[in-house]
Amino acid sequence: MSAKCGSVDDALKTFEQSGGKDSITWSAMITGYAQSGDSHKALKLFSHMHFSWIKPSEFTFIGVINACSDIGAITEGKQVHGYSLKMGYESQIYMMTTWVDMYAKCGSVADARKGFDYLREPDIVLWTSMIGGYVQNGNNESALSLYCRMQVEGIMPNELTMASVLKACSSLAALEQGRQIHARIIKYGFSVEIPIGSALSTTYAKCGSLEDVDLVFRRMPTRDVVSWNVVISGLSQNGRGHEALKLFEEMQLENTKPDDVTFVNILSACSHMGLVEQGRVYFKMMFDKIGIVPRLEHYACMVDILSRAGKLNEAKAFIEYATIDHGMCLWRILLGACKNYHNYKLGAYAGEKLMELGSQESSAYVLLSSIYTALGKQEEVERVRKIMKLRGVNKEPGCSWIDLKNVTHVFVVGDQMHPDIGEIRGELRMLAKLMEDEGYEPTFELTSLTL
Repeated sequence: MSAKCGSVDDALKTFEQSGGKDSITWSAMITGYAQSGDSHKALKLFSHMHFSWIKPSEFTFIGVINACSDIGAITEGKQVHGYSLKMGYESQIYMMTTWVDMYAKCGSVADARKGFDYLREPDIVLWTSMIGGYVQNGNNESALSLYCRMQVEGIMPNELTMASVLKACSSLAALEQGRQIHARIIKYGFSVEIPIGSALSTTYAKCGSLEDVDLVFRRMPTRDVVSWNVVISGLSQNGRGHEALKLFEEMQLENTKPDDVTFVNILSACSHMGLVEQGRVYFKMMFDKIGIVPRLEHYACMVDILSRAGKLNEAKAFIEYATIDHGMCLWRILLGACKNYHNYKLGAYAGEKLMELGSQESSAYVLLSSIYTALGKQEEVERVRKIMKLRGVNKEPGCSWIDLKNVTHVFVVGDQMHPDIGEIRGELRMLAKLMEDEGYEPTFELTSLTL
């Protein structure tokens, strides 16, 4: 009883003082630890239970599985899974659902799918767990494929299913599929309450369909801080920073307290619009008025605000006085700005700071090498190249993709395998000619040797 009510310490005292501990009391303690966030203690207690020769029940295993899920303990999870099979608990659907969820959360999607396929008639909870597992691990195409199979088999989804499917559409920036899912949501009679409303807004925002974002947002019966953040972020990322700031003011008027993510979005909007002073005001408001301790992302936004505005020395001073342990991304922002503003001396300083911090980002080394090339310091170029090779840093080829008529076309630098490569090259030559006609002159000042 104490464990279920959250008083795990009191429950432990009672547990230790009790004489005849049975499977029920052990299970209650293990579940109590798992539910209160002490998953390591739950696993340790399960080990004690095993060596005390107490036979675990299916409820014991569910508590242990949830503990493994919570801390990503895949090795222990597989061991416990094997133990449960040995005890004959493989057929219960609620056990299988818990296993699928555990494997998915621990990143072992293949094992999760084996558990899913084992059952002839998985219920909606299991379907949702499997789809959510795919999304969580970045297998968004597989998530959508499984959802399509679910429709074919006539399984009625629930709101969590639809939220997971929308996340897959969002990650793939699949606008048309997102709209189809939206139509299904209306057909099934689901409201745009949280989490569906937020998931819909995120999908439309990632796809740049801001009118749809606003439509969904305004129709949500209740809106939490996540809902506001989605719309503010979408506006900021799609070049409508003034509207993002206006919505932030509206958010405050409705007495919704902003969180750290809100301020990342707001500071990002200020950066893209060149609002240096406004950015300073929001940064100060964040910890003075709201009480949020700045994270790396907030410092990065401020450095970006200053750097984009050409205030490079001020950005350097800001980085050096920032109260954070790892500032590699801050120096990387400054390095890129120094290249754009041709401040090669400060750029070299920022690049050296990055190497001193052990950066593994190839673009930082390439930029620093380019800056030394522009300064005529060939010996420094060679030194950067040697350090890059010594640290095993490789320059990854650029890659981009686009969806056209429901087909995803992927392009990699130097790739000649696309079936329409001749037509593509012809189009690029035409675009280059149009750029020249408009007065564009390419610069080779920062062209470095191949790294």
